[in-house]
Amino acid sequence: MAENPEAAETPVTPATPQAPESFGRVSRIGLVGMGRMGRNLCRLLYDSDDLVLTALSAAIDPAALVYLLRFDTLLGRFPAPVAVAGDLLRLGDRQVRLLPDKPPGEIPWGELGIDTVVDATRGGRTRAELERHFVAGARRVFLCAPAAEPPDVTAVPGLNEDELRGEQRIVFLASPLIHALAPVAKVLLEAFGIRRAFLTLVQAYSEQQHLADMPAAEPRRGRAAAENVVLQRTGAAQALGWLVPELRGKVTGLAMNVPVADGSAADLVCWHERPVTVEEVNRTLREAAAGRLAGILDYEDQPIVSSDALRRESSGTFDSLATMVLAGNVSKTLTWFDNGWGYAHRLLDLIRRFREIDARVAAGAKETGR
Repeated sequence: MAENPEAAETPVTPATPQAPESFGRVSRIGLVGMGRMGRNLCRLLYDSDDLVLTALSAAIDPAALVYLLRFDTLLGRFPAPVAVAGDLLRLGDRQVRLLPDKPPGEIPWGELGIDTVVDATRGGRTRAELERHFVAGARRVFLCAPAAEPPDVTAVPGLNEDELRGEQRIVFLASPLIHALAPVAKVLLEAFGIRRAFLTLVQAYSEQQHLADMPAAEPRRGRAAAENVVLQRTGAAQALGWLVPELRGKVTGLAMNVPVADGSAADLVCWHERPVTVEEVNRTLREAAAGRLAGILDYEDQPIVSSDALRRESSGTFDSLATMVLAGNVSKTLTWFDNGWGYAHRLLDLIRRFREIDARVAAGAKETGR
């Protein structure tokens, strides 16, 4: 990937170190972007005491911002009054500083007391661009969409928490699909081995599609989203392989956008290294959901549909009644997920996890200094 020559000219310096005592209490959040994910985060942070939404930067008219927060087709009304007064967004008795839409480095995060930046835009920035957030005073940046270059880590709770380190400052959260699917795939891999796998993503349509037929670079993608099942390409199979090295080159997949506004499913077919049964597969996932994946994966033994997965705090819901086995060693599993709500919870979990890591590092440095 070619570097941005203009960005490369700007020297990157670390953010101003914080006192060890500041870790572990409150993180002040700067949010960039107010699409679906940004609005989910606004709702969750409104109820948070340890993670405080301090500033918001978005290319949106304040009146439109207030309207979209107050009334939401998927989430309902905001649980408190919403208003704008000057450069302040008022959410109930909380105040959030409204900032203009500016490139990284042009928002003085340090002056605002903000240590954590969440980029909930469509992504595509280079590392040099993202590192300008650190020059402006941020300590860490969390990305909800891929950057143009590799991050320090792609973090998926339930999959690779043990790989998180304090020096990782550009953190990518993968996608809601990967958060729902990857822990399930990892459990199946460890229990039964996987020689090959095929993923079918059955996904709700999104703001990137249209309600009426429109010209598009990919002709299918331009068709009316609420009227068609639209076949799409997906990079999820490749992403799963990069996150779980044992599956690299073994997973193929496709996606279909369907006429629902929220609620999707990951249909995973695996060719295992040994014979399996429906009972074994379900027992293995049930135990994982009750143990190491508690709070990340829900296990369901009732006949649910897509809407039953909405507003769940977990990353995904494993549908045990949908499990099938073919020819002894081929399993077919289904995991439902909300397209953003559980994912937003995992983002906040990760911010807290890195705060704990930073606190341990700071405490260790203080102890060594003695």
